Amino acid sequence: MSNVNGVDNSNISFQPLDPAELSQQDFIAAVYLERGSMLDGEVRRIAKDIETSNNLLHSVNTMVNKANIAQYNDSNYSEVSWSVNGQSIVLDNGYGLTVRTDDAGNTTFAITDAENNQLIYKDQTLIPVSSGDTVDVSEVGIPVMNDMTMVLDDGTEITFDTGTPASAFDPNNFSGGMVDIKTITIKRGNQGMTINDVDTANPMIIAPALNGTTLDALDNDGYILLEAGGLNAWEYDGVNVSGMTRENPNDPNVQVSGYAARKLAFQNNTNNEYSGVTPTLTEAEKDILANVLKISIKKDDGKGNLVAQDWATIRGDLTPQEWGFLKTDLLAAKENLTGSNQLQTVQLQRAMQSHNQNYDAMSNAENRIYSLLRDIVNNIK
Repeated sequence: MSNVNGVDNSNISFQPLDPAELSQQDFIAAVYLERGSMLDGEVRRIAKDIETSNNLLHSVNTMVNKANIAQYNDSNYSEVSWSVNGQSIVLDNGYGLTVRTDDAGNTTFAITDAENNQLIYKDQTLIPVSSGDTVDVSEVGIPVMNDMTMVLDDGTEITFDTGTPASAFDPNNFSGGMVDIKTITIKRGNQGMTINDVDTANPMIIAPALNGTTLDALDNDGYILLEAGGLNAWEYDGVNVSGMTRENPNDPNVQVSGYAARKLAFQNNTNNEYSGVTPTLTEAEKDILANVLKISIKKDDGKGNLVAQDWATIRGDLTPQEWGFLKTDLLAAKENLTGSNQLQTVQLQRAMQSHNQNYDAMSNAENRIYSLLRDIVNNIK
């Protein structure tokens, strides 16, 4: 059968219809239903392709994050590279942090990256926002309930020291447990700085100094979240925060998602330290690179030359230089995946439009046949 409005139906089975065995009304309905079944199958296929593409893009973002940490994490500064301009802090690699006061006199702040993605703090919630986008806080917000550290793609650690909640977290209705951020500590290698009194209307920015190691030993990193390809996306324990789920404490057979799941995930105080060790590739990531993205690994041959090697021969513990070469290939793959994902989204929209138009046409045809039969019956009377 030929395509339906440009939608490929070669992979969808259908049952040929015999108009001689059906009434005109039944035949028309059967045609529309068969066409709708084919379009429904195409919509599901494209949706599955988009899901696969999104999962692959998530894996690529994670590996880019690892490459950045491997390249930048062991920075050893001879002088400070950050600067303070009023209430704004300029960090390395296009990152910055600006402190503001809202209409109610409360302190808020926004961390911004080179692409103008943001992580905004307001009303005891961290809000990841894509450049030029608007978001629903209840859908994407990260509740601040205990000490938390956000690790940027370049290895910079931004630690939030928190206060005491006004009311304890209640798992029965997921209320309470929220706290103010009192102090922000920023560390990268031996460079560091703090912002004190964040929970007041007059926060104090302490100028950067070569005291990052000392500051890192004094604070509690708590929950550690990794940037996943932009300040608008974060991972915790290997899972994208936006897709986190948790078992409902009120019903173990139900999974909770969204803001409630994040409250369940971050409800308990935890003492934790981000090690900052050079990351390694997992077996799953090596398989993606070798068999899906077809990216070869370049290893030092011991003579200062980087030569392509078989992924099966390495353990995944790359040097910062090797991570740097891999990152170049990963960024190219990310750009291709992003373009492919956009095209798939357009295809899905067209397929869904055709799907909806088919059922609208079927409904109109049925109404016309019904009107015709009604007029015939009225004329007979």
